[in-house]
Amino acid sequence: MTVVFPIDMKAFRRNPEPYREAFRKRFLDESVVDKALELDREWRKLQRQVEMLRAEVNTLTRIYAVIKSREDYEEVITSDRRMSRVWAKYGLAEKVKARGVDAVRELSSQINEEIARLEVEVEEKLNKLIRLLYVFPNFLDPSVPIGPDESYNKVVKYWGRPRVWRKHLDAFLEENLDIKDYEVIDWEPKHHYDLVKEFDLVDTDTAAKIAGARFYIEKNILPLLDFALSMYALHFYVNKGFDNIVVPPYLMRRSIEEKITYYESFKESIYHVVEDDLILITTSEHPIVAMYMDHTFNEEDLPLRILAWSPAFRKEAGAHGKDTKGIFRTHQFHKVELHSITTLDSDMEELEYLLKVTEEFIRTLNIPYRVVLLSSGDMDKRAKIQYDIEAWFPGQGRYRELFSLATMGDWASRKVMTKVRRKGREEFVANLYATGVAIQRTLCAVFENHYDPEEDVIRIPKPLTKYLEGVGDVIRRKTT
Repeated sequence: MTVVFPIDMKAFRRNPEPYREAFRKRFLDESVVDKALELDREWRKLQRQVEMLRAEVNTLTRIYAVIKSREDYEEVITSDRRMSRVWAKYGLAEKVKARGVDAVRELSSQINEEIARLEVEVEEKLNKLIRLLYVFPNFLDPSVPIGPDESYNKVVKYWGRPRVWRKHLDAFLEENLDIKDYEVIDWEPKHHYDLVKEFDLVDTDTAAKIAGARFYIEKNILPLLDFALSMYALHFYVNKGFDNIVVPPYLMRRSIEEKITYYESFKESIYHVVEDDLILITTSEHPIVAMYMDHTFNEEDLPLRILAWSPAFRKEAGAHGKDTKGIFRTHQFHKVELHSITTLDSDMEELEYLLKVTEEFIRTLNIPYRVVLLSSGDMDKRAKIQYDIEAWFPGQGRYRELFSLATMGDWASRKVMTKVRRKGREEFVANLYATGVAIQRTLCAVFENHYDPEEDVIRIPKPLTKYLEGVGDVIRRKTT
């Protein structure tokens, strides 16, 4: 039986310390490593017992044939090392003299029963080991800041000129020590949840009656803006080389999801269709990884740049009391996702390209932002290194995450067996992901940053207007 382990087991058995260090740097319980080592030892011991017993059954088959065909069977058996060992171990000389060849057949049957019992134990032990290995985090790139939470994140870049309400200024400057350019305003900027309500773009009350809290009904121009932003993002990224366009299944098997995500820490956010053992996707990145399960690329096929549109579904467990109004944090939203598959020695270069194109995209919407390198305790457990692009929200007086991008190295490809042929051998590929645009959350940023208080309108970013023929370039309050 060929076993697919989630990590490099030879490296793990030879030197488990780097794996312990990976847990420590992410402020996770490193005792998991010792538990995995012990399970591995127990599993291999049981596996050796099964293999030994199978070999004995094979030897007993030979002994049975010799007894049936030779009068001098004992001489022949004792002259063969393997047959002699089994003959002596089970005291077969006396048993065969007493009951004949049936004694050998009965012993074979007893050993086969023991093998069947042990095989169940072997499988249980192996499954337990693999489930434990699934919670091993990725190794970290040396540039990742080490710290338990977001307070250790590192801002690496600012762009744009954020409008900062004077009452927010002290907190803004305390958090953004290195920012050079910003505009102080004396009028109070509006929060996105006030804007979508005042401009009659969303109905959360009716949605709550239908589906519960954190759902919404898009109204009036908002559905058009939703798909305008989606279409603009698709066209934009196609022109950046992401020309493998897909709309993935919106559901996937739980057994596959467990290989692709850090399931134990994420499962509370997942909607499960229990009777079919399916889950509603939280991002199209997961089915994209699964698309290339058990696939081997030729080197010239890489990098493969994939562009996807899909809805995303999240329970938002652990977000109680946060962003309960409006459409910033909801149970369903639309998303354009970027995904790259490349060789392990070029994933950092590809990550820089993902950062470059996503920054270009948000700039076209004229939304001030900052790029943040996430700390070890705050980042995706699958990622070697992760950046967030955080947009400025003047109504909230702070930067909020709009884009996340990371390389997972071979963390996922080992689990789903995605490889590339190069340099005369096969090796695992690197998977990278990036938010192309989270539609509803990005529209929140558009509303807050492009609200014009003098004319009491929301100005629509110019790149979207060509998808809104006949609508105009501003959103006005609906008049009755």
